[in-house]
Amino acid sequence: MTQTSKPGRRRKPVVRDPWYVRARKHTAIATGVASLGVAAVASLGTSSVTVADATHVSHTTSESAPAGSGDIVTEALDGAAPVRTSRSSAERAPLPSAVEAEAMIEGSLYAQKTVPVRADASEDSPVLATVAKGKTLQVTGETRGGWTQVVHNDLPRWVATKLVDEEEPKLAPEEGTLSTAPCGIGSGVESGLQADTVRVYRAVCARFPQITSYGGLAGRGEHATGHSLDIMVGGQLGWDIAAFLQANRVELGVSYLIYEQRIWTVQRGGEGWRGMSDRGGATANHYDHVHVTTFGNAGSL
Repeated sequence: MTQTSKPGRRRKPVVRDPWYVRARKHTAIATGVASLGVAAVASLGTSSVTVADATHVSHTTSESAPAGSGDIVTEALDGAAPVRTSRSSAERAPLPSAVEAEAMIEGSLYAQKTVPVRADASEDSPVLATVAKGKTLQVTGETRGGWTQVVHNDLPRWVATKLVDEEEPKLAPEEGTLSTAPCGIGSGVESGLQADTVRVYRAVCARFPQITSYGGLAGRGEHATGHSLDIMVGGQLGWDIAAFLQANRVELGVSYLIYEQRIWTVQRGGEGWRGMSDRGGATANHYDHVHVTTFGNAGSL
Protein backbone atom coordinates (compact mmCIF):
# COMPACT_ATOMS: atom_id res chain seq x y z
CA MET A 1 0.00 0.00 0.00
CA THR A 2 1.42 3.18 -1.07
CA GLN A 3 1.18 6.12 1.37
CA THR A 4 0.90 9.57 0.04
CA SER A 5 2.70 12.25 1.93
CA LYS A 6 0.62 14.95 3.51
CA PRO A 7 1.34 18.36 2.40
CA GLY A 8 3.37 20.19 5.14
CA ARG A 9 3.99 23.83 5.88
CA ARG A 10 7.22 25.15 4.68
CA ARG A 11 9.14 27.53 6.94
CA LYS A 12 9.63 30.82 5.34
CA PRO A 13 13.25 31.72 4.91
CA VAL A 14 14.46 34.41 7.32
CA VAL A 15 15.47 37.48 5.49
CA ARG A 16 17.81 39.61 7.63
CA ASP A 17 18.15 43.32 7.18
CA PRO A 18 21.48 44.55 5.96
CA TRP A 19 23.95 45.45 8.72
CA TYR A 20 23.58 49.18 8.21
CA VAL A 21 19.78 48.95 8.69
CA ARG A 22 20.23 46.95 11.89
CA ALA A 23 22.72 49.53 13.17
CA ARG A 24 20.25 52.36 12.63
CA LYS A 25 17.53 50.48 14.50
CA HIS A 26 19.79 49.82 17.52
CA THR A 27 20.79 53.47 17.64
CA ALA A 28 17.17 54.59 17.58
CA ILE A 29 16.24 52.18 20.38
CA ALA A 30 19.17 53.34 22.55
CA THR A 31 18.30 56.98 22.01
CA GLY A 32 14.69 56.33 22.99
CA VAL A 33 15.69 54.56 26.22
CA ALA A 34 18.08 57.37 27.13
CA SER A 35 15.39 59.96 26.55
CA LEU A 36 12.97 58.06 28.75
CA GLY A 37 15.64 57.84 31.47
CA VAL A 38 16.31 61.58 31.42
CA ALA A 39 12.61 62.33 31.52
CA ALA A 40 12.15 59.96 34.45
CA VAL A 41 15.03 61.52 36.39
CA ALA A 42 13.73 65.01 35.67
CA SER A 43 10.28 64.01 36.80
CA LEU A 44 11.68 62.42 39.94
CA GLY A 45 13.78 65.50 40.70
CA THR A 46 10.83 67.83 40.26
CA SER A 47 8.69 65.61 42.43
CA SER A 48 11.31 65.48 45.21
CA VAL A 49 11.73 69.24 45.20
CA THR A 50 7.99 69.72 45.31
CA VAL A 51 7.68 67.27 48.21
CA ALA A 52 10.54 68.94 50.05
CA ASP A 53 8.90 72.31 49.50
CA ALA A 54 5.58 70.96 50.72
CA THR A 55 7.30 69.58 53.81
CA HIS A 56 8.93 72.95 54.43
CA VAL A 57 5.62 74.75 54.08
CA SER A 58 3.96 72.33 56.50
CA HIS A 59 6.53 73.32 59.16
CA THR A 60 5.92 77.05 58.72
CA THR A 61 3.04 79.12 59.96
CA SER A 62 0.26 80.24 57.69
CA GLU A 63 1.39 83.85 58.14
CA SER A 64 4.87 83.11 56.74
CA ALA A 65 3.65 81.17 53.69
CA PRO A 66 2.71 83.44 50.76
CA ALA A 67 -0.74 83.00 49.33
CA GLY A 68 -0.95 80.90 46.24
CA SER A 69 2.65 79.64 46.47
CA GLY A 70 3.33 76.88 44.00
CA ASP A 71 6.21 74.75 42.83
CA ILE A 72 9.50 76.18 44.13
CA VAL A 73 11.23 75.49 40.80
CA THR A 74 8.57 77.41 38.87
CA GLU A 75 8.70 80.22 41.41
CA ALA A 76 12.46 80.44 41.12
CA LEU A 77 12.27 80.65 37.33
CA ASP A 78 9.65 83.39 37.62
CA GLY A 79 11.71 85.25 40.22
CA ALA A 80 8.92 84.87 42.78
CA ALA A 81 10.41 82.24 45.09
CA PRO A 82 10.18 83.28 48.76
CA VAL A 83 13.37 83.75 50.75
CA ARG A 84 14.08 80.66 52.84
CA THR A 85 15.68 81.24 56.22
CA SER A 86 17.65 78.62 58.14
CA ARG A 87 16.03 77.47 61.34
CA SER A 88 19.44 76.60 62.82
CA SER A 89 20.59 80.23 62.60
CA ALA A 90 17.65 81.27 64.75
CA GLU A 91 18.63 78.71 67.38
CA ARG A 92 22.32 79.78 67.52
CA ALA A 93 23.28 81.85 70.56
CA PRO A 94 24.11 85.47 69.69
CA LEU A 95 27.78 86.47 69.73
CA PRO A 96 28.82 88.70 72.63
CA SER A 97 29.55 92.35 72.05
CA ALA A 98 32.98 93.82 72.78
CA VAL A 99 31.71 95.06 76.14
CA GLU A 100 30.30 91.63 77.04
CA ALA A 101 33.53 89.95 75.94
CA GLU A 102 35.54 92.33 78.12
CA ALA A 103 33.36 91.44 81.10
CA MET A 104 34.15 87.73 80.59
CA ILE A 105 37.90 88.25 81.18
CA GLU A 106 39.19 87.15 84.58
CA GLY A 107 42.94 87.23 83.98
CA SER A 108 45.71 86.34 81.56
CA LEU A 109 48.17 83.53 80.89
CA TYR A 110 51.39 83.32 78.87
CA ALA A 111 51.70 81.22 75.74
CA GLN A 112 54.40 78.63 76.50
CA LYS A 113 54.76 77.72 72.82
CA THR A 114 53.06 78.81 69.63
CA VAL A 115 49.40 78.39 70.62
CA PRO A 116 46.65 77.55 68.10
CA VAL A 117 43.42 79.37 68.91
CA ARG A 118 40.41 77.19 68.09
CA ALA A 119 36.70 77.84 67.67
CA ASP A 120 35.75 75.07 70.10
CA ALA A 121 37.32 72.85 72.75
CA SER A 122 38.38 70.10 70.37
CA GLU A 123 41.37 69.07 68.29
CA ASP A 124 38.98 68.75 65.36
CA SER A 125 37.87 72.37 65.68
CA PRO A 126 39.38 74.72 63.07
CA VAL A 127 42.40 76.86 63.99
CA LEU A 128 41.36 80.51 63.70
CA ALA A 129 44.65 82.13 64.72
CA THR A 130 47.97 81.46 66.45
CA VAL A 131 49.60 83.27 69.36
CA ALA A 132 53.40 83.39 69.54
CA LYS A 133 55.36 82.05 72.49
CA GLY A 134 55.63 84.60 75.28
CA LYS A 135 52.50 86.54 74.32
CA THR A 136 49.61 86.85 76.77
CA LEU A 137 46.14 85.40 76.34
CA GLN A 138 43.12 86.79 78.16
CA VAL A 139 41.23 83.99 79.89
CA THR A 140 37.67 83.72 81.20
CA GLY A 141 38.33 81.17 83.93
CA GLU A 142 36.19 78.54 82.20
CA THR A 143 37.78 75.20 81.35
CA ARG A 144 36.51 72.10 79.59
CA GLY A 145 38.57 68.96 79.90
CA GLY A 146 42.04 69.85 78.67
CA TRP A 147 40.92 73.18 77.21
CA THR A 148 40.91 76.76 78.49
CA GLN A 149 38.55 79.43 77.23
CA VAL A 150 40.14 82.69 76.10
CA VAL A 151 38.88 85.93 74.61
CA HIS A 152 40.52 86.52 71.25
CA ASN A 153 39.48 89.44 69.05
CA ASP A 154 36.54 90.07 71.39
CA LEU A 155 35.18 86.54 70.93
CA PRO A 156 35.24 83.46 73.18
CA ARG A 157 37.69 80.88 71.83
CA TRP A 158 39.60 77.85 73.15
CA VAL A 159 43.25 76.85 73.58
CA ALA A 160 44.91 73.72 74.93
CA THR A 161 45.47 74.17 78.67
CA LYS A 162 48.93 72.57 78.51
CA LEU A 163 50.15 75.39 76.22
CA VAL A 164 49.44 78.26 78.63
CA ASP A 165 50.73 79.11 82.10
CA GLU A 166 50.98 81.92 84.65
CA GLU A 167 54.79 82.03 84.36
CA GLU A 168 56.32 83.95 81.46
CA PRO A 169 58.51 81.61 79.39
CA LYS A 170 62.10 82.45 78.57
CA LEU A 171 62.49 82.93 74.85
CA ALA A 172 65.46 81.55 72.97
CA PRO A 173 67.28 84.17 70.86
CA GLU A 174 65.61 83.00 67.67
CA GLU A 175 62.13 82.69 69.22
CA GLY A 176 59.37 85.23 69.43
CA THR A 177 58.66 88.25 67.30
CA LEU A 178 60.80 91.32 66.72
CA SER A 179 59.12 94.51 67.84
CA THR A 180 59.24 97.70 65.77
CA ALA A 181 57.22 99.70 68.30
CA PRO A 182 58.82 102.80 69.87
CA CYS A 183 60.64 102.06 73.11
CA GLY A 184 58.74 102.77 76.28
CA ILE A 185 61.66 104.67 77.86
CA GLY A 186 61.52 107.27 75.10
CA SER A 187 62.64 107.97 71.56
CA GLY A 188 65.41 110.41 72.42
CA VAL A 189 68.02 107.69 71.86
CA GLU A 190 66.88 107.36 68.23
CA SER A 191 67.92 110.88 67.29
CA GLY A 192 70.49 110.75 64.47
CA LEU A 193 70.55 106.93 64.29
CA GLN A 194 70.48 104.97 61.05
CA ALA A 195 67.39 102.90 60.23
CA ASP A 196 69.07 99.59 61.20
CA THR A 197 70.30 101.06 64.49
CA VAL A 198 66.76 102.17 65.33
CA ARG A 199 65.59 98.63 64.53
CA VAL A 200 68.14 97.22 67.01
CA TYR A 201 67.15 99.72 69.70
CA ARG A 202 63.43 98.96 69.45
CA ALA A 203 63.83 95.19 69.24
CA VAL A 204 66.18 95.02 72.25
CA CYS A 205 64.00 97.42 74.24
CA ALA A 206 60.94 95.19 73.70
CA ARG A 207 62.69 91.87 74.37
CA PHE A 208 64.75 93.07 77.35
CA PRO A 209 62.66 95.71 79.14
CA GLN A 210 64.99 95.61 82.16
CA ILE A 211 67.58 97.55 80.14
CA THR A 212 67.03 101.26 80.78
CA SER A 213 70.24 102.86 79.53
CA TYR A 214 71.55 103.15 75.96
CA GLY A 215 74.23 105.14 74.21
CA GLY A 216 73.31 106.49 70.80
CA LEU A 217 74.73 109.32 68.71
CA ALA A 218 78.17 110.47 69.89
CA GLY A 219 81.21 112.22 68.46
CA ARG A 220 83.39 109.18 68.00
CA GLY A 221 83.80 106.49 65.36
CA GLU A 222 80.65 104.91 64.00
CA HIS A 223 78.62 106.47 66.80
CA ALA A 224 79.08 109.78 65.00
CA THR A 225 77.29 108.50 61.89
CA GLY A 226 74.46 106.80 63.78
CA HIS A 227 75.60 103.30 62.84
CA SER A 228 76.35 102.17 66.41
CA LEU A 229 74.44 101.67 69.66
CA ASP A 230 75.72 100.86 73.16
CA ILE A 231 73.43 98.69 75.29
CA MET A 232 74.43 99.30 78.92
CA VAL A 233 74.48 95.89 80.60
CA GLY A 234 76.91 93.48 82.24
CA GLY A 235 77.27 89.80 83.02
CA GLN A 236 75.25 86.97 81.48
CA LEU A 237 72.42 89.25 80.39
CA GLY A 238 74.86 90.94 78.01
CA TRP A 239 75.61 87.60 76.36
CA ASP A 240 71.86 86.90 76.10
CA ILE A 241 71.41 90.20 74.26
CA ALA A 242 74.39 89.48 72.02
CA ALA A 243 72.94 86.06 71.14
CA PHE A 244 69.59 87.70 70.37
CA LEU A 245 71.26 90.16 67.99
CA GLN A 246 73.24 87.39 66.31
CA ALA A 247 70.15 85.25 65.76
CA ASN A 248 68.30 88.21 64.20
CA ARG A 249 71.21 89.83 62.38
CA VAL A 250 69.55 89.74 58.95
CA GLU A 251 66.29 91.33 60.07
CA LEU A 252 68.08 93.98 62.14
CA GLY A 253 70.94 94.73 59.74
CA VAL A 254 73.68 93.91 62.29
CA SER A 255 77.27 94.21 61.05
CA TYR A 256 79.29 93.37 64.18
CA LEU A 257 79.14 93.09 68.00
CA ILE A 258 81.65 93.74 70.79
CA TYR A 259 81.29 92.52 74.38
CA GLU A 260 83.73 91.67 77.20
CA GLN A 261 86.82 92.34 75.05
CA ARG A 262 85.61 90.05 72.27
CA ILE A 263 84.30 90.80 68.80
CA TRP A 264 81.95 88.96 66.43
CA THR A 265 81.44 90.05 62.83
CA VAL A 266 79.05 88.94 60.10
CA GLN A 267 81.94 88.75 57.61
CA ARG A 268 83.86 86.31 59.81
CA GLY A 269 80.91 84.74 61.61
CA GLY A 270 82.23 81.22 61.11
CA GLU A 271 85.18 82.04 63.41
CA GLY A 272 82.91 82.87 66.33
CA TRP A 273 83.90 85.42 68.96
CA ARG A 274 87.53 86.60 68.66
CA GLY A 275 89.67 88.17 71.38
CA MET A 276 90.68 91.85 71.30
CA SER A 277 93.62 93.75 72.73
CA ASP A 278 93.33 95.37 76.15
CA ARG A 279 92.23 98.99 75.91
CA GLY A 280 92.78 99.73 79.60
CA GLY A 281 89.36 99.82 81.32
CA ALA A 282 85.98 98.18 81.78
CA THR A 283 84.16 100.58 79.49
CA ALA A 284 86.93 100.68 76.87
CA ASN A 285 86.98 96.86 76.84
CA HIS A 286 83.17 96.70 76.67
CA TYR A 287 82.58 94.92 79.98
CA ASP A 288 79.71 97.21 80.94
CA HIS A 289 77.89 97.35 77.63
CA VAL A 290 77.21 95.50 74.40
CA HIS A 291 78.35 97.50 71.39
CA VAL A 292 76.47 96.87 68.13
CA THR A 293 77.24 98.37 64.73
CA THR A 294 74.76 98.10 61.87
CA PHE A 295 75.02 98.34 58.09
CA GLY A 296 72.72 101.36 58.12
CA ASN A 297 69.66 100.33 56.14
CA ALA A 298 70.11 96.68 55.18
CA GLY A 299 67.68 95.11 57.66
CA SER A 300 64.61 93.28 56.43
CA LEU A 301 62.41 93.94 59.48
